Order: sequence, then C-alpha cells, then structure tokens
Amino acid sequence: MVPPAAHRSLRAVHRPVGTARADRPRPPGSDIYLVTGRDERTTVASLPAHEVLGPEGFLRALAPFDQLDDDVFADTVASLEVIYIPAGTRILQRDGEPSAHLHVIRKGTALLSRDGIPALNAEPGEWFGLPSVLYETQPEFDVDALDDLLVYRLPAEVIRRLTRSPDFAAVVSRGLASRLRATRRLPDSDGAPVAVAMAAVSTLVRRPLVMLPAGVDVGEIARTMRAERVSSVVLSTDPPSIVTTLDLRDRVLAEGHGPRIPGSSVASSPILSVDEATSITEARVTMLERSMHHLGVERDGQLVGIVSTGDLLRADASSPLHVQRDLATASREAFASVPDQLHATIEGLLSGGLSPLEVTRTVSMLTDVLVRRAMSLAIEQLGPAPCAYAWLTLGSDARREQTLLSDQDHALVHEATDDAGVAWFHAFAADITDLLAVAGLPRCPGGVMATNWSGTLETWRHRFLRWITAPDVQALYETSIFFDHRVIAGDLEVGELDEVVRHHRSDGVLLARLAAAAGTSRPPLGLFHRVRSTADGTVDLKAGGINPIVALGRLLAFEAGSSMRPTTDRLEVAVEHGGLARDAADELTEAFRFFQQLRLEAHQRAWRQRTEPTNRIVLEELTPTRRRHLKEAFVAVGRIQQSTIQRLGGEEVSR
Repeated sequence: MVPPAAHRSLRAVHRPVGTARADRPRPPGSDIYLVTGRDERTTVASLPAHEVLGPEGFLRALAPFDQLDDDVFADTVASLEVIYIPAGTRILQRDGEPSAHLHVIRKGTALLSRDGIPALNAEPGEWFGLPSVLYETQPEFDVDALDDLLVYRLPAEVIRRLTRSPDFAAVVSRGLASRLRATRRLPDSDGAPVAVAMAAVSTLVRRPLVMLPAGVDVGEIARTMRAERVSSVVLSTDPPSIVTTLDLRDRVLAEGHGPRIPGSSVASSPILSVDEATSITEARVTMLERSMHHLGVERDGQLVGIVSTGDLLRADASSPLHVQRDLATASREAFASVPDQLHATIEGLLSGGLSPLEVTRTVSMLTDVLVRRAMSLAIEQLGPAPCAYAWLTLGSDARREQTLLSDQDHALVHEATDDAGVAWFHAFAADITDLLAVAGLPRCPGGVMATNWSGTLETWRHRFLRWITAPDVQALYETSIFFDHRVIAGDLEVGELDEVVRHHRSDGVLLARLAAAAGTSRPPLGLFHRVRSTADGTVDLKAGGINPIVALGRLLAFEAGSSMRPTTDRLEVAVEHGGLARDAADELTEAFRFFQQLRLEAHQRAWRQRTEPTNRIVLEELTPTRRRHLKEAFVAVGRIQQSTIQRLGGEEVSR
C-alpha cells in the first residue's frame, strides 16, 4: 500500500506525438507524462517481445472494445492517450472528483483500496474508474500506482457515448458469469468441417415425417419402410413412438413373431428428440451418450423429422460416431492408434465451436466404449467371468468430465470369494489397465485402479463407511474420488454404495469435515487477488480452478442428498435445494467452462506440437482479456468456496 505522504499530485506534461524515447530518463515522481499519442514504436519498446502490440492492437483485443464496429473503434482510439504514471502516485481519490478518464493498464500494477484497506490489484489488461466515468459519480476506491504504470486512457465522454452500443454496454454492465459466457465464440476457420459441425440438425431432415396409425401391425410397418426407403417410422400413439429396422430384427424376427403383431408392442416411446436449432455436433453427442441410432427433431415442441446415425455419419466422416464404431471393434494392436484418433476428434469438436463441457462429455463417452472393448478383449483371453461384477469408473470420467490427460481411475465390485475367482478378476483388471495405457490413458500415480481396488459389495460398503467416519480431513479428500463413481459394465447392482453416502447426509460433523476437505485445493491467489504463478510463469488450471469447483459441487450434492455426478448438474441441484445462490451457481458454472476451455486448448496445442501435455498454462501467453477473466474467475471461485466452507463449519474442523 502507498503511504499517504507518498501521494503525489498529477500534472500532465504534453509532448509532440512520436518524440518519446525508450531510453529517456524516467520523469520526476511528481508528474504524469503524456508520452505519445498512438505511435506504436515508442510505447512498446520496453515490453517483452511477445507483448509487442501497439495501443490500437492491445485495446482491440480487450472486451468490450472487441465488440465495436471498425468505424466506431477508429473514432474511439483517435482520442486515446498513452500516459506514464510513476510508482507512488495517487491516480483517483475515493469520494473525490469523478474520473475524467477510463484508465486501461498496459504495464504495471495499480492498487485499489478503501479506508486504507487494500481491496485488489488492477493489472495489465484491466481498467479502473469505470463506474465513476459511466455515472459521473465520485470514485469508490483510492487508486495508487504500485509500480511505474503505462496506461491508455480514454475521455469519459467517449466511454459514455460508446455505451449507446448494446454489445459494449452489456459487457461493461454485466456480471462475471455473463462476461465469461460471452467469451464463447467460434474459432477462426474457413473449413467445411466447422460449417457442418455447427449447422442445425434440421438441415439433415430432408423429407416429411413418415407416420402411421397407432394400431398398425409390423407387416404394414415393414412394407412402408420398403416403399418409403426409410429405416424408421413413427406411430401416432400418445406420446408418439418409433419403430426402427433394428426393432423389426431384434423384437420381431429374432423372437419368432409374425407380421400380425401390433407395431406398438415393439415401438419405443418417448422418442429421444432435440430442437431443430440444435447443432449437428450436439446431436451426435446426444446420440453417442444414449447409444441411440435415431433422433427426433422438434419444432416448437412438435416432432417434424427423424435423423439416423447414417445421416450424421454422411454429414461428416470425422465425427465421434465414426470413432465410436472403430473403438467398439478395435483389435489389441489398434489400441496404439487411439490417442491420435481421439485428439483429432477433440480438435474437430473444438474448432466446430462445441462447448468444452460437451467435448469432455464426448471424451467420457468414447472412453466408456474403449473400456468396454478392452473388457471384451480381456474376456476373450481369460474366458468368461466366474461371477457377477460391476466395473466402476471414478473421478472425472464418472462425472463425464474426462480429458485425454485424465488418469485411469477405476475399481471393481464382484461376488468372488474364492482364490480362483479373485485371481481371475485381478488378471482381468491388469489386462484392461494395460490396454488403456497403450491407448494413451495414463495409469493413476496414486494407484486408484481396479488392480488395487477390488472386492465384494460388502467389502466396498465397509470401505465407504470407514472413509465417511474417518477424522482425517486429508484422507477424506483423497478418497472422495470414490464417491464419484459410475457403472459402465457388468450386471452387479451397486446402488447400495450411494445409499451408504446418502444415509449420512444429515451428519453435521461429516458435512463439516467434507467442507474442510473441499478447501484442500484453492485458487492460486496472492495478496490483493493477484494471480500467483510459479517460477516458470505458469498456473495449474486443474489444481487451482477445476478441482475447487468439483469439490464444491460434490459437497453441495452431498448436502442435498443427490447422487447426481456432473459438476454443473450438482450446482443446479444445490440451487434447487437452497445451498447455493443462483448468481453463485452461474459464476461457478461459467468459470468451470472457462477453465476447461483453456485446459483443452492447451492439451491440443501440445498434441499438435508433439510435446507433453500438462494442466499448466503460461499466463503471459493469454490475451489481456483472458488474463482478466482468469483472475476474475479465480476470485469468484475463492469467494464462493470460502463462504460455503464457513457456512458448513469447515473452517472449525481445519483448525
């Protein structure tokens, strides 16, 4: 914080445009200097090479200036001033005169404080003085230059004029969730795959719906399919139902039925449907997740068409459905080519503008297919299982939030009690783990794999009880991965494990310990909310951003007694239950989406460059807008995390 005695008055010293020199002596501390107008050579001389952007380019990359039309932006920067503010200078005085400028920091740090108490830092790419400028009110904070500042400033009347632009006004007035939501945009591309991916699924509906009366028999259905050359028909039942060629094969012919049985007896209802505006990519993900071959298309809630997997495959030969088909029949040797297949699929989904949460959902679905294929290959080698079992996927895959950097996290529940049966399942788990490692899924460094974590349902029930009642908060945090489980193969019912957890939801002591465990991983924020990077200038998105939100979601779902798995669904449950405010849930959801977007992009960049992917990103490689959003997201997560832990008594436990 700057001592009051160090506050200096501001005096602008005007110089002819373009006359400032990078090697000139620093100006006296009592002055603010107008160093140049918009000369791009002189204002960037002291910046790192990767930051060499002139004032116009720097400002254009920032929201909300990136929302302006070219002509409006040109008029705006015509009034831009580049100023130098020495360290120790008070720039704005709380309750003083309204700010005459919006200040955008290019280099250095400013401290915002109130009544002598530091509030936060403003760093490159961030601005200060906006509320005072917009509403012509006294500043809410004292603003002091912690370092020598290079600042771009725009006159207040220019900013107020810009707010007549709805897009500009929306960005400067909305909250964090809305600002992060606005960052979702299509990457630049002029390739056909992107156009196909983002086209509406309705573009694949090329003929009217083929519908028959509810009482028609399967013989008439088959004749209609042949005449119309379609693979499905819709019956006018309430609600409408669908009969496909697969239904005729599996439910009629294979069961020995004749053509006279009612079509309604083999039809499926309700029909899985999406709105006509849904993108082709999202439609693919929906069909992949539900293992469906036909999808209804609705307009205003009314069914208007049916699309099949064939329609989607013909739309884009690089779709996840192709990959799913390849994985489902892959040989042992083919597992080595899986990483490139999956990375190429993710590349297409990201370039197609699919939400990062839909991308991770797709990766989870494809991972499920891969695991099931590995299980089939293991059974071919070992013979059939000696008893019933359930293969559990854990952690991010169980939550359908998998990336290709996610570790293998899985476990086995089985009914084997003899040595031979236990040995079979150990060999089974070892073969699957080896195959998945060949396919690019890293072994869990903590050993959370079915080779180590296997046993009967009774064994697992006792494990869950031991973890839930253990007083060690760190142990509870480390074992909480098992609370995120999902059965992806096997016929053994394991719902009892969820009941064990739900049974203890009213235990206030356990809830407090879970709250303390949720605070084990925190956003990387230092003094005055400065993002704290490591010596190499990186931050860990998973440890500092994703894990805290995941832990909060798990905690709040436990409080609500919900067995929901995906993090964003858990946040919605928390809102419905009253454990989380609507605004807080929106902030966490959009922060989670933003972190995953940055993480996926970093993974794909490493894949393209053939380097080792990590969850760390280099702060200085982010655009100024993204750096600002990252900081705001970390601050929001930390704030909500802290208030939730306090509400549930977690701070008392951790002392």
